[in-house]
Amino acid sequence: MNDELFNVFINGGNTSISNIILKNYHRLGMTEKDLIVYLALLMYAQKGNTFPMAKDLASDTGMDEASIYEIIQGMIKLGIIELKTVMDHHQQRDIYSLTPIYHRIKNLLDQDSRSSQQNKLMSETEELFKKVEVEFGRPLSPIEQEQIHQWIEDDHYSIELIDLSLREAVLNQAYSLKYMDRILISWEKSNIKSAEQLQDRRKKLGY
Repeated sequence: MNDELFNVFINGGNTSISNIILKNYHRLGMTEKDLIVYLALLMYAQKGNTFPMAKDLASDTGMDEASIYEIIQGMIKLGIIELKTVMDHHQQRDIYSLTPIYHRIKNLLDQDSRSSQQNKLMSETEELFKKVEVEFGRPLSPIEQEQIHQWIEDDHYSIELIDLSLREAVLNQAYSLKYMDRILISWEKSNIKSAEQLQDRRKKLGY
């Protein structure tokens, strides 16, 4: 590469974009063309131009102006960008705000996290069912399964705590969810919510 061409690249500047956008844009309903126009808007914004002309965006992206307008309107509807009116030196002017995409992605990642936690809880609940069935030596009835779901969803007992109550019931040869329920209620009254808290209480009581 000769010096003149090298200088063209250097002086052309760079456009910085979060990898989070590149990894998730398609999940937001954006097309590749949407992303290209968003990158062009970002390029201008990073140069201080927050409302570039459609003809300039068309020239930079190789699209026609009608397509640029259509894509921008589409991204506004998707909540990717926002057309805002701001005061600048006592005058109103329009700008393209490019930050809404981050709120969309945050909501998406929050949803992923909730889904992951829900899947984990379902898996742990299934494992708990199997443990109870093994210890009781029989399948759980639908009513018993519902009881365990109630402990988790309504009473907010952790899987860990229910598992501990199962161990306690087995040690006392009481193969019954009613017995486990009495244990859980007793622990709840003592504000015991984990194995560590149960161990601390037993130490204080000397056993």
